[in-house]
Amino acid sequence: MGKHWTEVKDALEVEIDRIWWDEPEEVRMARNLDFPSGAGTAGQALGNLFFLVCDTQALGWWTAEPAMKAALADPTFDVEQCKRMWTYMNVHMAKLMGDIDPPTCPEPWLNMPKLVAYCNDMVEAFESIETKEELADLVWSWCNYVNRLNKWFFLIFPWHLGDQFPVKGPKTPRQSDYR
Repeated sequence: MGKHWTEVKDALEVEIDRIWWDEPEEVRMARNLDFPSGAGTAGQALGNLFFLVCDTQALGWWTAEPAMKAALADPTFDVEQCKRMWTYMNVHMAKLMGDIDPPTCPEPWLNMPKLVAYCNDMVEAFESIETKEELADLVWSWCNYVNRLNKWFFLIFPWHLGDQFPVKGPKTPRQSDYR
């Protein structure tokens, strides 16, 4: 049997407090374009930064969090269905960002070993959860953790690169206008 769900919640809360004001190691590594796993496309890391922003957003406030809140509030979903739903929405993305796959990926793919460790701890702790209220309490902490990571990744993303891609509005000539 894994940890009790309250142990996982407590560990998440400690981590949230630790990273609230202090940049986490995984964010610092991404900001420095340090990906020991070799993740990247054509020798560049912009895609890695993009996925760290987008995938933590999807795991948190944009997709998984509102879906879980709705399922937990829905009387037609029982606690076991909600556990499966959380697993389906979170495990694959956490593993993509934090798992290793030797020998081709000897380090956590996008430097997120803690994310996948907390995710695995949650899945293992599901046996100790008996009510939707208990699951909601644990999911609340998970979402706060993921949302805090998302805010860090959003902060360090090189948004200034967007200057190279100006919006074409109605008065901007388009290639099709020259045919």
